[in-house]
Amino acid sequence: MPSQPLRGKVAVITGASRGIGRACALRLAQEGVAVVVAAKTEESSAKSPGSIHDVAREIEALGARALPVRCDVRSEDDVRLLIEQAAVALGRIDILINNAGAIWWQEVEHMPLKRFLLMWDVNVKATFLTCHYAIPHLRAAGGGHVINMSPPLDRPALATNLGMHGKGPYLVTKYGMTILTRALAEELRPARVAVNALWPATAIDTQATRVFGEWFGHEAIPYRSPRIQADAVLEICRTPPADLTGQTLIDEEFLRGRGYADFTVYDVRNPHLG
Repeated sequence: MPSQPLRGKVAVITGASRGIGRACALRLAQEGVAVVVAAKTEESSAKSPGSIHDVAREIEALGARALPVRCDVRSEDDVRLLIEQAAVALGRIDILINNAGAIWWQEVEHMPLKRFLLMWDVNVKATFLTCHYAIPHLRAAGGGHVINMSPPLDRPALATNLGMHGKGPYLVTKYGMTILTRALAEELRPARVAVNALWPATAIDTQATRVFGEWFGHEAIPYRSPRIQADAVLEICRTPPADLTGQTLIDEEFLRGRGYADFTVYDVRNPHLG
C-alpha cells in the first residue's frame, strides 16, 4: 500500500484533552503533524484529568506545533471559530478527527430528553458542524482525511455481548455518525478527501470506560490502551485518500491488514476487575 508523508500537515482533533483524542494527537505529532487540540477542558481536575494546554505542551515537547482551542462542539459558533483559528494560525487543514463523544445507556422509557439530545448534539450535530466548516479548507489543501469515531452499520457496536437493551438512544447517534461518513465519502471523493469511520475491537481504557464501567457488567473483557486507536489513525492518514475512503474500520482488523502482528503491546488491565 502506498504511503504518504505527513510532516507539515495540520490535524484538528476534537475531544483531544485526554484518552483517545490525546493519543491520536501525540501519535500524529511524532510524525511532524501540527495539531489543533480541541476540547472543553482548560484546567485538569480529578473528574476531568488532562487539559488542552497539557496536551499542547506534550505535542511541543515532541517538536511539533500545537494550537490549544477551547471548543464546545455542541456550539456552532465554537466549531466555526475552531476551524477558522486552525486555518489562520496554521495555514491549512489536512486532517479532521471527530473524536469527541457522549454516552448514556438507558431505556427509552426512562431516558430524559436532555440526555438524548446531549448525545445527539455531541455525536451527530458536532460531526456535521466540524465537517461543514472544515470541508472548504480540506479542498483548498488539495485533499485530506476525515475520521469519525463510529461503528460499522452491519456489526454489533459494543465490545460486550450485552445486546441492545437500553442502548438504543446512544446507538442511534453513533450509527448516525457512520451514515454521515458514508455519504460524505461519496460527496468528497472528487476532492480527494477521504472519509472513514474507526471503531475499537474491544474496550479502550479511557476516562469514559472507567466512569461507566459498571455498564459493562464488570465482565472480564479485554481492555486496550488508546494507543491502538492512535496507530490506526496514523495508518489511515498515511494512506492516499483515493485508496481508502467510505470504510468503517475496526482497529485490530485494519492494523493486521497493515502488517501489525503483536497486539499484546496494547493490552492493559481491565480497571474494573478486583
